[in-house]
Amino acid sequence: MNYFIISGKLLMIAIWGLLIVNLFFPFPGQAALLFYILLGLMSVMHIIQLLIFYGAFSEKLKLTKADALQVFFFGVFKLWELKGRLVS
Repeated sequence: MNYFIISGKLLMIAIWGLLIVNLFFPFPGQAALLFYILLGLMSVMHIIQLLIFYGAFSEKLKLTKADALQVFFFGVFKLWELKGRLVS
């Protein structure tokens, strides 16, 4: 499972990297527009995921700002790491 989480985090770094590079050096043609849309969708999805996580587990698990930032960037891969810290 740990290998899967690390692989997923590396994949998310690559995806975020492509999306952010497109902001500074737009890709040619319609690809730039597609990557702008993907950046917006991914940002919104990860914000919603973070808000849901706060709402569902705020009493059982206190997230630090670093944890919250990692949940935003890595999504479910960071949530799987945090699963072990949940108080029953």
